Amino acid sequence: MAINYLNSINLNQNELIKGRIENQASDALAGTGVEGQLYYNTTEDVLKVWADGAWVEVGGGVITLTAGTYLTDIGTAEDPIINHDNTSRTDTTSTDTPAYGGTFDAVTSVSTNATGHVTAIDVSTVTIPSAYTFDVTADSGTNQTISSGDTLDIAGGTNITTEVGATDTVTVNLDDSITLAGELTVDGTGQSSFAGQVTIPQVPSADTDAASKHYVDQAVTGALSYQGGYNASTNVPDLTTSPNSIKKGFTYTVTASGTFFGENLEVGDVLIAEIDNPTDLNAWTTVQNNVDLADLTTVGIGNVNAGTGISVTYSSGTATVANTDTNSSNTGSGQITAGQTSGTVNHSFSTTNVIVQTYLNNETENYPTVFCDITRSTSSVTATVASAQTDDIIILVQKIG
Repeated sequence: MAINYLNSINLNQNELIKGRIENQASDALAGTGVEGQLYYNTTEDVLKVWADGAWVEVGGGVITLTAGTYLTDIGTAEDPIINHDNTSRTDTTSTDTPAYGGTFDAVTSVSTNATGHVTAIDVSTVTIPSAYTFDVTADSGTNQTISSGDTLDIAGGTNITTEVGATDTVTVNLDDSITLAGELTVDGTGQSSFAGQVTIPQVPSADTDAASKHYVDQAVTGALSYQGGYNASTNVPDLTTSPNSIKKGFTYTVTASGTFFGENLEVGDVLIAEIDNPTDLNAWTTVQNNVDLADLTTVGIGNVNAGTGISVTYSSGTATVANTDTNSSNTGSGQITAGQTSGTVNHSFSTTNVIVQTYLNNETENYPTVFCDITRSTSSVTATVASAQTDDIIILVQKIG
């Protein structure tokens, strides 16, 4: 359903972006317009305007298209096609069909005259030599010269295999399992990953050595192991789903408030796992951080009191706040009576901070929203339309603040 605007719209010289003119297949479907009204004729593919009592094409259209010198019209009046006429050229500055003889393998240059016509095509034959040589070099060894008829063998080295493919390609592969006799050094600051397990000595011998699982387990048994922050609102990381990989001594700091196995947690609280794979609140120690009385800027212990138009109820430590004021003293309504062009709603809000909505009181059209000129004062709202309607227009007013 289209939105009804009952007065002119002033865009204040701003752009109408991606706007679309009304589409109709004929003038008859577009109906009778008013002076200056536009619509797009989808049959004729033209924009039309209502002027002097009729729909006329905006800016006029092409009436006749005539082919000029050296051109021919092979189309229709509705769909003209203009072609170059190669048979009627009489000028002496160029020829239509350049003459050349012999055979050629490649075009080396093309010459044209001032009108863009081709005046000459230069060609030459490309010859592929019957014999050739090229050099092969590598990081070590002696350079070799490969001549016509020689075969170049790409051989694999240690942990490397090569394979000749079916499409003149050679593939160099790294073996799946390799053994390095020397030391492996990986440079760079990026992250390296392993799909399988990496086996290392059980006990590290230097501060920079990787530590085995056995060594770490022995080192942290009975000690706290800080794991980072815990979002109690989203349960990230997941501390409540069983089974899990949480170990005794794992410690977390609450970064977002929420509930944990039914207990309320606030930012700054600390959780400590008392056993491996904890599954309930009894398996955790909760260190409360927010134990002060709350005020306007401090999160802490407090309660909620009911204010004007507000009720507060408690259940299991949870407060429910409800609005008991129907706000009837902050709303008003009126109408533009059918046949009239304006209507006023008087109020006692003592402010112009009000929201106004208007709609057509027509059940058949499902009471559509319409747009009127709205003026406000501290005691009234007036809605105005450019022309009277046959249905009442309802005016709704609500105070803000």
